[in-house]
Amino acid sequence: MKKKIKIAVVLLIIFSSYMFGRVQRQILDDINMPSAVGYDYVDRHTFKATTVRPIYRPDKSVGNRTFIASDELSTQTFSKINQQSSRQVVTGKLEVALYSKEVAKHGIGDLVDSLQRDPSISERLFVAVVDGETNKLLKKKYGDRDTGAYLSMLIEQNMNSGELPTNNLHQFLNAYNSKLKDPFLPLIEQKGENVHLKGIALFKDDHYVKNLRQDQQFIFQALIENIKLGTYKLKLKNKKYAAIENINTKHTYRVVNLKKKPEINVDVKVRGIIKEYTGKKTDEKEIAIIKKQVEKELEKEATAMIRTFQKLKIDPIGFGDQVRSRTRNFRYQQWLDQYPNVLVRVKVNVVILEKGVVD
Repeated sequence: MKKKIKIAVVLLIIFSSYMFGRVQRQILDDINMPSAVGYDYVDRHTFKATTVRPIYRPDKSVGNRTFIASDELSTQTFSKINQQSSRQVVTGKLEVALYSKEVAKHGIGDLVDSLQRDPSISERLFVAVVDGETNKLLKKKYGDRDTGAYLSMLIEQNMNSGELPTNNLHQFLNAYNSKLKDPFLPLIEQKGENVHLKGIALFKDDHYVKNLRQDQQFIFQALIENIKLGTYKLKLKNKKYAAIENINTKHTYRVVNLKKKPEINVDVKVRGIIKEYTGKKTDEKEIAIIKKQVEKELEKEATAMIRTFQKLKIDPIGFGDQVRSRTRNFRYQQWLDQYPNVLVRVKVNVVILEKGVVD
């Protein structure tokens, strides 16, 4: 009798799984899979979404097809896009999500949250801010790949080469949901026939407030992660220039005076090779001058940048996390009140490993 009951239970579980737990089958030839989505501002209640998907032609070339819809909700824009398509639109192949600067100024929290809630979207999805309209950027084709793949590769290779700090949907959401750290995203723009990186978009909560220029990116990145492969351009006196490449960096944080008003000391070690120099020769004396000036400029850039963050009351670097991890009975509000006036010292130590072929 017990054996019959066990068999009946097993059959009931199998039947229930089949009837209620099965996933709808999706045949690739019967669905549309956008590789990128962009959001533009219409008014304070409405935004315009543009999706782009690849079209694979018989001659093996790749084209793009865009769909556009406007609504107050992100999920509804995809519903409206579905109404325009002869095939069901699914989001499982999204590689990039873009937000115009105007949308970012009004807040992207709800839009990003809709991506997080979609189980088919990877948390490794790249997210970026566009200086201009995402619609115009996504309508254009770049290179020999579809637009979504091109943008994904553009962002990824710049992260791998040390031009951009590592960032994706998961890391943006971690900073956005943190009480102590503010998020940032790559800032890109369409320029002629190409897309290029313009800088880094800084956020207060989910609102865009300012961007870092390209010449500020190096020290910003060196303060938040160890660079393994980077470059730095230096302008010397008498209109001389030096390019330091193959740079790797390491940083160390020290926090003092924890019981009263914390002070933060950051030591940044920079190791690299002089790859190009417009002067006559790079002897030991000239290398010492280059080393000293790089240290001085990076320290100056870091100090000015951090002061700007404090005035805006944003903390994209994560100084609050550094203090919290060293403070017993840490008080969040007390730190937020202190942060704009906290003293942060940055000390840079540069080591030139080789001169390269510059003479």
